[in-house]
Amino acid sequence: MNFIAFFSKIKYTTLVLVMVIITVISTLALSYLITNEITIVSEDIAKRNFREKYDDVYSELTRFENFLGRIETIVENSKSVTELQNNFNTWVSFQPEELDSLISWQQVSFTQKSASETSIAILQDTVFSVAKANKPLSVIKKQSVIVPVNKGYVWRNKLTVLNAAKDSLFLGYDIPLVNLQKYFANVDSKSINYAYVFNKEGLILLHPDENLLGKSVFLFNSIGPKDTLGLTTDKQVPSVVKSEYLQLDVIRYLQPLKLKETSWYIAVSSPKNISEENVTKIRQYTFLIYGISTMLLLFVFYFFNQLIKKQYIEKERLLKEKNRLVVQKEIAEKESSFLQLQQLKEQINPHFLFNALNSLYMLIDVNKEKSKIFALKLSKLYRYFISPPANNITLVKNELELLDEYIYLQQTRFGKSLLVTILGDASLAKDHYIPFLALQTLVENAIKHNTATKVKPLTITINLGIDEIEVVNNYQPIATPQESNHFGIDYLKNIYAYYNVNNFTNYQKNSQYICHLPYIIFK
Repeated sequence: MNFIAFFSKIKYTTLVLVMVIITVISTLALSYLITNEITIVSEDIAKRNFREKYDDVYSELTRFENFLGRIETIVENSKSVTELQNNFNTWVSFQPEELDSLISWQQVSFTQKSASETSIAILQDTVFSVAKANKPLSVIKKQSVIVPVNKGYVWRNKLTVLNAAKDSLFLGYDIPLVNLQKYFANVDSKSINYAYVFNKEGLILLHPDENLLGKSVFLFNSIGPKDTLGLTTDKQVPSVVKSEYLQLDVIRYLQPLKLKETSWYIAVSSPKNISEENVTKIRQYTFLIYGISTMLLLFVFYFFNQLIKKQYIEKERLLKEKNRLVVQKEIAEKESSFLQLQQLKEQINPHFLFNALNSLYMLIDVNKEKSKIFALKLSKLYRYFISPPANNITLVKNELELLDEYIYLQQTRFGKSLLVTILGDASLAKDHYIPFLALQTLVENAIKHNTATKVKPLTITINLGIDEIEVVNNYQPIATPQESNHFGIDYLKNIYAYYNVNNFTNYQKNSQYICHLPYIIFK
């Protein structure tokens, strides 16, 4: 037997070793394949991020630039300065509220901004022929410039308009670069990359660091003027550089950003480590799956190796459990027989029989017909007493019929001193089971331990519920309590315990004694 166990152990150890070697080889092969895909996946993620960022920036800047063209249309459709002012104000009033904190609209004026505000970059400077200015109002100049102001820089877009009197008018809008930077930060707050926009001279229009707005990107960035030469929108070549803004390696795409009126360059940088983290997670999850799979296989082999032993142990346990249950059954049957015997002895109470016969004796001379009914009910009652069911439980309807006989006998003796009321729908409760003689036992206890007079009658209420029967009597104990062995309540407790019903309760509360008889589920 020991030799077989030793041999089995060697086989199991060898199998485990083979499984580990196969797992290691598979893991190394998979790691090699994943490593070859890291560069492709990283560049693909960065390229996708670049395309999304490029489209967002292009869309928003085009939107802002188109405002100047819309204002030009308003000028062309206006016939006087007053009408131009009204049309311009009306158009501004219809713009989204989100633009109020971004754009400063320059109303129609005969004077332009202070001459001290010299532009640092002319983005667009289109001059139209004055000879063609034959309308009441004609645009003679369109400008897009970056101008320094007290707090930073603004992107100024303005029109110079000539009226019929050859006076020059000015109108347009300013976009502070700080406001533009905050606007894009809110629009794309969840992005993992960042972008900056600059013109051919390197002047920054948009950057996540507001301290760099209006500065030259060539002074602090790895991008130089030569990097912008030969760039096209069709060619997208990434480069890995160190970001001065994030202070870590990034994958950067640099491409022209050509709007309708102005031309820019856009650089989009994605942190390189984030792309690698995505691939690293895939590798980690794959290794984890391989590891878990190996452990599961080892567990399966171990399980089958132990199966026979466990089956034997389980068989021994079941045999012991069976023997234990047989012994418990014999004990329960003996206890049940003892309870039935005690019940029979107690219920055929000589004192109750004496009182009943005495009542019958007195009733014969008073009312012979009633005495016959009394004798008949007494015989039915004792016939029920001496015929207990084998399992010590019975239907509620049988108990109610017995209780009716018992109450009749007791009320013949006590008269109006005893009031018994049954409440609830008997049809709903009749097919449930309760302990044999449960209702009679509780009513008898109430009569035995409480006074019952015409002045203070004993009131017993039996409530038939959905899940239980509640028996309530007014608590008015007799002056000299009778000696009691509590057999009735103990009998009920034992029956409920035998059927694993643990919500049988009895207690005294205020001036009432209450007992709950739950229904027993019997199959």
